[in-house]
Amino acid sequence: MVRTEKWVALLSYTAVLSLLTTGGVVAASPAKAVSQKVEASVGATGNTEVKLQACSQDDAKADVSDTTVKSWKPLGNNPVLEGITSIAAGVIFDEAGYGWRPGISYAFTEDGQVWKWGFQSDKKYEPHKLAGIKDAKQVMTDYVLTSAGEVWLIDEKKAPEKLAGLDKIKNIQQLDLHEGVLFLLKEDGTVLKWEDGAKAAEKVTKLSKIRDMYSSAFSLFLVDDQGKLLYLDGKSGELNTENLQVMDIPGKVKQVAVDYTDRALIQTEKGEVYSYNTKENEKVVRAAHADGATRMAVGGEGLYLIVKADGTVWGWGHNTLGMLGANLENEMEKPVKIAGLSDITDVKAGTDHVIALDKKGNVYSFGSNITGQLGRIPVTFDKWTELGELRDVKQVVTELDRPYFVRKDGSVWSFGADRVPYEVKGPTIVKTMDTILNSPVTLNENGQIQLWTSEFSSCETLALPSRIKDFVGGEKHLLLRTEDDQFLTVEFGYDSAERGGVYVFTNLRPKKVETLKIDSKLAADVTKLYANLYTFFAVTKNGQVLYAERKNDDPFTSFAPIAGLEGIRELAPEYFVRHTKDIASVWAINDAGKVQEIQVYPESEGNNAGAIKAKLESKTEEGIAMMSGRLRITKDGQIFEHDWEPLQKQKVAAPVRLISSSYNYAIEGPGSHYHVLVTEDDKIVLIGVNPYVKSELQPGMVRQ
Repeated sequence: MVRTEKWVALLSYTAVLSLLTTGGVVAASPAKAVSQKVEASVGATGNTEVKLQACSQDDAKADVSDTTVKSWKPLGNNPVLEGITSIAAGVIFDEAGYGWRPGISYAFTEDGQVWKWGFQSDKKYEPHKLAGIKDAKQVMTDYVLTSAGEVWLIDEKKAPEKLAGLDKIKNIQQLDLHEGVLFLLKEDGTVLKWEDGAKAAEKVTKLSKIRDMYSSAFSLFLVDDQGKLLYLDGKSGELNTENLQVMDIPGKVKQVAVDYTDRALIQTEKGEVYSYNTKENEKVVRAAHADGATRMAVGGEGLYLIVKADGTVWGWGHNTLGMLGANLENEMEKPVKIAGLSDITDVKAGTDHVIALDKKGNVYSFGSNITGQLGRIPVTFDKWTELGELRDVKQVVTELDRPYFVRKDGSVWSFGADRVPYEVKGPTIVKTMDTILNSPVTLNENGQIQLWTSEFSSCETLALPSRIKDFVGGEKHLLLRTEDDQFLTVEFGYDSAERGGVYVFTNLRPKKVETLKIDSKLAADVTKLYANLYTFFAVTKNGQVLYAERKNDDPFTSFAPIAGLEGIRELAPEYFVRHTKDIASVWAINDAGKVQEIQVYPESEGNNAGAIKAKLESKTEEGIAMMSGRLRITKDGQIFEHDWEPLQKQKVAAPVRLISSSYNYAIEGPGSHYHVLVTEDDKIVLIGVNPYVKSELQPGMVRQ
């Protein structure tokens, strides 16, 4: 499971100025913490049970308005895509199962030009026209069919190439999981097969008098001239016409919609609709609620969509990513209307996203956007991108689904998909904020730790024996610092549940409070706390760095110093989970701008196998003013990121006082990261992958 974490860097106004001389979350009700005396203490054994108490709630919701919020800019405001006559969505099968939900989208103009956006695009995922293509009728991953019946091989790195010997082609289907083999339906009803690298097409035996053709990632659905539906099952990895089946459909077939795993909607000429699901005993089932549909689509993990004659779009089945409704069940037996879509003439579903065309020629999209398949907002900001102004920010939190800002008055702010800042109605008088297991955790001015739901709609207070003055969230633990400088760890248990095809943590519950031992001479001198996926860290007034010792899943025992580090001002832990026991880097910076790398890892062999180790590397960096993860700001005002080519070294536009970074990577497959910067004049800046690129559940217009 992917874990998102942060790095936070802070310098005073004078320090930064001297170094840098140039230039929905659903709003919840405010919560008021109830202070209660708890008859519990951490005894000599170092642990005790800890419980959660419900926060008191004030149901009144205040309007959001603040004169300090100024001139916020949208993250994408390009012209709307217009003049579109037809659409298509590419079929991509995430065979490795990393859950990254890629997609491709296409749109055709009246003169046959093709717009493309999403996965495999060389234009940073944004919508762009395919060069050298005219009079296009149909497009697959690597091929385009023209209205003249010609087929072209497309590669965005070179000019399109016409496939020799092919003419009078009326339909093409490419099967990605059969090494990209292309099937071609000719006007005379015969079917050809074109292998990758072949010099000529091969005729497919036993397929004749075919009227139409559809495909998944591995199979073919064909309609013959009598209206019968033929099914050539390729899920086994082999396409053999000896296995050709005639599906039992009562009536002549008019149209078919197929997803990447062979789920299908089938409509007869009478307008009756049937569904077919290979994962449900391969039965054809009547879907009367879809009768009369003008268009149909199947996507996601069994998401069924239809366009009705009145131009509305309805869906049922698996509520993939919440595309049927964020607050609906995972499975919907009856169709629900998709809000925000009207006058729709066509709908297409990709693996995990949907596009729709209206009668004005505009395209709408919603669902997964991890590879830019929605075409609505930029995927990556490879340079300094200023969003707007938010005054008095004292902390930026980037571990959740979007950035959050804690202000000096204790309020928590964020901005949503519309890029409009808003105050989160729930947390009050917040001193600092962090997360555990993707849930927000706040420390208020009363010294209470409060655990919030992901939408800040409710909270519970951790019943502790002492007031807390600082804390940090780790992988499954909180590290707490009491007012009398005791250090406590609290481990959390949890359940998991599926919501829209995504597994989330639920029912978080504390287990025990454990005492983390520390040299009594150092306890009061700790200035900052940090965490990574393995352990906790502390920096002292004299610049010493400590890490919490631990072995396997045993409790953290004590803080131990990391030898060789002196005068350290702050740390930047590299914090993303690879689902391995790989080395995790933590960078330390001193006042002179020298950066050293600490490698943290669990011992793999011997009697100490599983014990956390911290090793100081000899390689250093010099002249660094600020750092956050791999991001660096130099003393001469340059900004760059190690090992991330899109961000070339460039001049910072204004002095920076805060940075918080989110890195979200798993063992394999693509991931993402971004940085939020706050300047000395209160501007909010974004660099990296757009934090809102993952998905959009509300339909919106595709932009150029």
